[in-house]
Amino acid sequence: MDTTVPGHPQSQSQFRFFDIYSSFVLASENTEHADEVLLKNSRPKSLDVYADLVIVFKYKQPAKGISKPDYEQKTLKAYHELLQKLTAVGLQFETKPNGSDTLFIFVLCPWTILKREATRNSIHDWLAGVKVADTAETEHLLRPAKVRDNSLDDLTDSDRIRLINELITAMPSEGGAGIYPREHEFVESILPLQDRAFNKAWLKSWSRKTVVNHDDLSRIRDHFGEKVAYYFEFLQFYFKFLAAPTGLGVLIYFFGADFSIFYGVCVILWSVVFTECWRRREKELALSWGVRHVSKTEMRRPSFKGDTLTADPVTGEIVPFFSPWKRWRRMMAGVPVVLAGALTLALVITSVFGIEVFLTIYYDGYLKEVLIYAPMVLYSLAIPNVAAICKSVSQRLTDYENYETHASHEYHLMQKVFIFNALTSYMSILLTAYLYIPFGPQVIAAFQSYGLSFSKATIDTAMLQNRLKAFMITTQAISFATETIVPWLTRRALVGAVKIQKDVSEKLHRESSSSSPSDNSVLGPQSEAVTKFLKSVKKQSDLPVYDVNEDYAEMVLQFGYVSLFSVIWPLTGLCAFVNNWVELRSDAAKISYNARRPIPSRTDSIGPWFDNLERIAWFSSLTNASILYLFHGAGEGHGPRMSLAMLLLSLLISEHAYLLLRSVVGFVLDSIPTEAELDVRKKEYGVKSSWLSRLSDAIGVHTETGASIAGLPTRAIDSSAEAVAALGVYARAVVEDDDIGMQAIRSSLKTN
Repeated sequence: MDTTVPGHPQSQSQFRFFDIYSSFVLASENTEHADEVLLKNSRPKSLDVYADLVIVFKYKQPAKGISKPDYEQKTLKAYHELLQKLTAVGLQFETKPNGSDTLFIFVLCPWTILKREATRNSIHDWLAGVKVADTAETEHLLRPAKVRDNSLDDLTDSDRIRLINELITAMPSEGGAGIYPREHEFVESILPLQDRAFNKAWLKSWSRKTVVNHDDLSRIRDHFGEKVAYYFEFLQFYFKFLAAPTGLGVLIYFFGADFSIFYGVCVILWSVVFTECWRRREKELALSWGVRHVSKTEMRRPSFKGDTLTADPVTGEIVPFFSPWKRWRRMMAGVPVVLAGALTLALVITSVFGIEVFLTIYYDGYLKEVLIYAPMVLYSLAIPNVAAICKSVSQRLTDYENYETHASHEYHLMQKVFIFNALTSYMSILLTAYLYIPFGPQVIAAFQSYGLSFSKATIDTAMLQNRLKAFMITTQAISFATETIVPWLTRRALVGAVKIQKDVSEKLHRESSSSSPSDNSVLGPQSEAVTKFLKSVKKQSDLPVYDVNEDYAEMVLQFGYVSLFSVIWPLTGLCAFVNNWVELRSDAAKISYNARRPIPSRTDSIGPWFDNLERIAWFSSLTNASILYLFHGAGEGHGPRMSLAMLLLSLLISEHAYLLLRSVVGFVLDSIPTEAELDVRKKEYGVKSSWLSRLSDAIGVHTETGASIAGLPTRAIDSSAEAVAALGVYARAVVEDDDIGMQAIRSSLKTN
């Protein structure tokens, strides 16, 4: 089969575009190559980012029952169709083999195509209300391409990569190539290449700063896109807000009493203020970054399947349609499945918790020194597997619900997954606070009544505090180690293995070259720069995909520890504060070196995680009230209070106080406009005023500087001397003629 495609290098032994870019970056003398038009108006930085995107094309040995020639033809056909799709949308590319089962297809977007996509994206945003363009900008976008300004100086790296990725992954009906990773049998992934110069400067800058400023976060947005920038903005915002519970918690811990009512009330107040302030900050970022209502422009998911084709009620386009009622029925059918999974996970955690309490506190028999580690082994084996099964079921249920966009699919998936994450994180503390300490003595007495003997143990709130300490310290330490230290040690350990592999492969290569010289014809001779570059690409393609939702989940769960349980141990806020200072920089290192560079994505919020923050804040009004009622003063000669009626009353008062406080704080913050809101309103007013001035002749009004009232143009009143004199003559005539109105007034007010 002939796999020659226009725009693709004929010789596999050449790396034509890479060589051009290399010479351009290094400012060599050879600058008159015909293909250098591809690099016009580009901003080369280093050889790391010479290609816009890399498509990883992976093929394996045929499965049993499939002949090798048939599989070869199938693979060649898929590869040829892939190149044809790239060519159809105007993209340039070239391929380099990597090993025996992988091809790297380096995609380069010509400047004319990129400009077309940027203009199309701007017009689409303007129509959807994502951005507010002033009159001059609007007219510029609507001009013919020949007279339009063709510079791309304002296009950020994140927008460039996002536009090219959308061109590749968009459906053919939307003008895209229709290449979907994971939906295509041979396309494993699409990844942008890391800019090591940027990453190095980024880490160096942040490591020297105590607090990251807004400009630093804006550079992250320009490089990685709004979705990643929102996470770092949230983490920085949360880190600053943690200063309040940290400072107050230290004072209460050293100078106050355990289970302080004052501290509990302050924690509830803090959680309300934090969530409402972040809601305001989230909207402000969406306005200042120009991504307000960006969800309206999101493309359909390739896996979305509509029942019928119908006309869009807004645009009139014929689009696939899936009934919302049908989706709701599917969602309701999935509720029992999620509840069953949550119940199973809760039962497993409860069983492990019971075994742990029995073996570590009450059991004093044979092999106790060994058996006390049994709960840890059970937890390590059972909980991750059960959680993984629950996550897989959640994925299947969300796919079955058939959401149209990636954002809606991600929202409902994360809501299901968060239920299981919350159970895993909080269940043990809740069992200790609401079952073991209040009812532990009664349970032990019941077992003793049957002749079972237990070692003596004191049941008090110290166990609750120790359990929270263990979760806060060990969980954060393990998270830091798995995200930063373990990947670094793994890379160091692989260095020796790579050297051995290199020596063996070179030896085998020399032997195979002597026996079959034609084996080298595919790769051909390569320069040292090309070899080094391909190794870098191979390392990046082997890295895991960065998922910002994992980092969000970690921070939201930590917020739960602070808001739900810090009244138990006031230094919880301090642990979170210190951890997040490190987390801000370790996450930067993770994105730079331990994960693939994420494909930029636009968003106007932190997605489902804000709703989870609000639910945790609401739940904190219940946990703080109940824990304070049960254990405040418990160390002063009496155990937990066990009056159910008073407990319910305290919960009712606390919850209603929370709802009232949230309404008041939200109302106050909403009444104060942000600078971004004022800027958008100013632009909107300017656009409307400009268009009204153009329509003044048609509607009979005119605008004068300083003469408009409340944004409305003044009426066209003739104020000339002749007009005033004519009005005066008419008024005198009316008085002299004594019209019917004056007669009616005299008749009604006539006195006897």
